[in-house]
Amino acid sequence: MTTSRTNGSAIVPALLAMKWWIIAAVVIGALWFTARIGSDEAAPAAYDWGNSPFSGSGPPRTYAEAIRRSDLAIANARAAALAAPDQWLMHEIHASEQLARAQLSGSYDDYAAAQQALDSAFKVAVQGSGPHLMQASLDFGMHRLARAQAQLEAIDGYAVPPDPGDRAEIAAMRGDIAFYRGDYAAALAGYDAADALVPGSASFRRAIFAARIGDVDQADAYLAEAERAYRSPTRQTRAYMELQRGILDLDRGRLTDAMAHFRKADSLFPGRWLIEEHIAEVLNLQGNTAQAEALYRDIVRRTGHPEFIDALAGIAEARGDTAQAKRLYARSWTIWSKRLEQFPEATYGHGIDHCVAKQDWPRALRLAERNHAARPYGEAKIALARALLGNGRSAQAQAMIEQVLASRWRTPDLHAAAADIYQASGMTEKAAEHRRLARAMNPLS
Repeated sequence: MTTSRTNGSAIVPALLAMKWWIIAAVVIGALWFTARIGSDEAAPAAYDWGNSPFSGSGPPRTYAEAIRRSDLAIANARAAALAAPDQWLMHEIHASEQLARAQLSGSYDDYAAAQQALDSAFKVAVQGSGPHLMQASLDFGMHRLARAQAQLEAIDGYAVPPDPGDRAEIAAMRGDIAFYRGDYAAALAGYDAADALVPGSASFRRAIFAARIGDVDQADAYLAEAERAYRSPTRQTRAYMELQRGILDLDRGRLTDAMAHFRKADSLFPGRWLIEEHIAEVLNLQGNTAQAEALYRDIVRRTGHPEFIDALAGIAEARGDTAQAKRLYARSWTIWSKRLEQFPEATYGHGIDHCVAKQDWPRALRLAERNHAARPYGEAKIALARALLGNGRSAQAQAMIEQVLASRWRTPDLHAAAADIYQASGMTEKAAEHRRLARAMNPLS
């Protein structure tokens, strides 16, 4: 692979260094540095990078600054790609910057722009080359598992094998694909293979796995292990770890502890809507409805994301303002419909939540069936079971939920759904047992 000299060539080394952590960010939803620090039990000390508008003087300290830098990086990468349109690497770098922005913004338009840049790369790449790992990451992030797997298989055919770090990411991604297909043994095998190549590289994924099988303490331990793997973590990275710890507490119904983590995350990296929406969720659960509503409105104003319009609709509905709720649901469905056209697999799950919230059970079932076909793991099966129950198909709902109960998946939502399904089937003792299990895991269930 060769590259030509262009006006944008000065940015290439820095962008290349960023490429692989951008890929990891797409897969696990976090921005990480890749320098390992060994097995020291102590968490790495935070480094005070100081304030600067320039990336060379340290990482961004706020969400707004991160977006500004991302926009500049995209402009530079796009210019480099336009200056060397026959070099697929330039298009890949452009795609990587778009993916990095998408992780910050959550915008489907940013993901679509990344796909467009990757399409340009593949158009000029010779047979046996191209940005396959980047494409696999985008496909995985958009829940297109079969397409992601095909990209990884293309890498298997490379004349020169990837280096150990890349092979570790590939193994871990294969584990992720297995996880979302409901093959949990294969998922762990993939993570084991990744750790054999780069010790500790699958710790964050193992945290997600542990949380879904009900071992929240182990999940927390894996998060700590993942955090120890990075030298001088940025404020953004530290905020993301606090966010994850807060989510673990939220899933256990520990609202005060969850809020403490979310507030700390917000202080570390202010302005990120992903943190703020969790603060709003806890405020609403704590009964601070007015504060939650104000924060959701501000997030909607800045992002336009439909899930937060749905949250506002839920608040309006809870206070009896059904007309306002109806208007908000109609507004959000317009956006969901567009997203279903752009990236359908990535939208099904959220679309189900929207339809369930407004009691549109026929459409919820259609989306749940498609979601389950795309990613037949525990969460999708639970959503399908609930949609079947909502459509009066309790026997099929019971069969589906019992598939999950027969697996390793163990979450409060599983037991809560099982309780509802068994209750509808007249199996009151089983319903009571699963209600008890759900509340033991999360008193709010």
